[in-house]
Amino acid sequence: MVAYVDKNFSSACLVVLLVFVVSSYARFSTMVTKDEIHFICTQQDINSSFCFEVLKATPEIARLDFFGLAKFLLNYQAQNISDTLKQFKLSGGYTRDIESKYSVCIEVYEDALDNRDRALKYLAAKDYDSLNTMVSATMTDMFTCTDDLSTMKPIPKLFITKSNVISDLSSIIFVILEHCLRKKN
Repeated sequence: MVAYVDKNFSSACLVVLLVFVVSSYARFSTMVTKDEIHFICTQQDINSSFCFEVLKATPEIARLDFFGLAKFLLNYQAQNISDTLKQFKLSGGYTRDIESKYSVCIEVYEDALDNRDRALKYLAAKDYDSLNTMVSATMTDMFTCTDDLSTMKPIPKLFITKSNVISDLSSIIFVILEHCLRKKN
């Protein structure tokens, strides 16, 4: 009887070990590869040089799957939105009850931050249609701001560049959403 228990115990240990090895291998195999990053960054309507710069091989990027990469990019985009929003408020003499020269951009950047919070919830729920809507709304917000900035004299090129960066991040998220995340569902 002891031999029977010992044999079954050894078999159970082997099965548990295999489960851990296989699950870690499966997790490793779902990480975004350099070829997949190349595919993402060479799609139409993507600023390739910017995309490769953002997704260059770093220890953080190397550990991500497509879901994690989308989340990383949404957070990176939100940080850019937040930083630029602060600069708008400092540059435009902004107070809530007085119209500032950057009021349109401040309003749409605040909307873009709200969109990011919803986008993360939709990503977690794998609601890719709603995620697409939030990313589209952020891109539209950036175009609205850029259009408003282009009417100013002198044109605030720094803010136009920052808005373009945020739009470029939206484009990368779209590619990941359409070609990578939706494929897995």
